This record gives sequence, C-alpha cells and structure tokens, in this order.
Amino acid sequence: MGKAIKEIGAAKTCITGPVLKEAKRIVLEKGIDAAELYAAQLTGTDQNTELMRVLKICRKNNLSPEAIAQVIDKLNIIESGKW
Repeated sequence: MGKAIKEIGAAKTCITGPVLKEAKRIVLEKGIDAAELYAAQLTGTDQNTELMRVLKICRKNNLSPEAIAQVIDKLNIIESGKW
C-alpha cells in the first residue's frame, strides 16, 4: 500500500466526499472493476480523471478491496501532501 500511496502523491484535485463515499462502497461491495465504471460515469470532471488515476494505481499495485477502501478514505489527506 505504501508504494501506491507514494505513487498517488500530492495532487491539487480534490474529490468530493459523496463521490469518495460511493466509490468506497462500490469497491467493497462490487470490486474495483465496478468502481472504475462508476468513475467513468463522472465523465468530463476532474473527479473522474483523478478517481480513475487512483483506482488504476491501486489495481497496478494489486491492492485488496479493503486496502483500496483505506486509500479512498484517506485520499484527500494523501493528496494534500501531509500523509
């Protein structure tokens, strides 16, 4: 998980609480594929781009749904650079 957090790094984009909450719920209930589909539905927004980037990093690092949920929970802190 540390490698994924480092790769996510500090970013200026902030994903809103409701989007993070829904993404976390979907990851835990349906898996990362469904979460990526959810993110794709946010077409044309910065949230879509950033959420897709984070999910792809999590997939690349083979994080479990539970670990992805933890990353999503702390995403705004991670991206603030204060992690």
